[in-house]
Amino acid sequence: MQRANEAVVTLFAKSYDCRNTVVRDVRDSDGNKMGTVIETYDGTEAGVIAAAKRATERMYAEYPRACNIETRIGATDENGRPKWTISPNFRHLAEIGTNEARYIWGDVTVEP
Repeated sequence: MQRANEAVVTLFAKSYDCRNTVVRDVRDSDGNKMGTVIETYDGTEAGVIAAAKRATERMYAEYPRACNIETRIGATDENGRPKWTISPNFRHLAEIGTNEARYIWGDVTVEP
């Protein structure tokens, strides 16, 4: 699972050099990549959650077979660097690299 988390951080770092952007790495229920959805936000934590909700609405409209649990959500900071991980239910926002972020992205070997 740690490898999967590192892969997602790499995806955000290499593919999206956008400032204040939420990225949904869209996957189906088997974990197969279907696409990517991005939304910008205003730089606030509340803005991250609002943009994640918009990205989710778009995800289901554009990819009806998308799986919410398999699809990770992250966000970049004001410099375009990976910063946040967002839980699928939008209740948790954690800095990438923390145990909480790893847990959100599915690493059950760590305590949040």
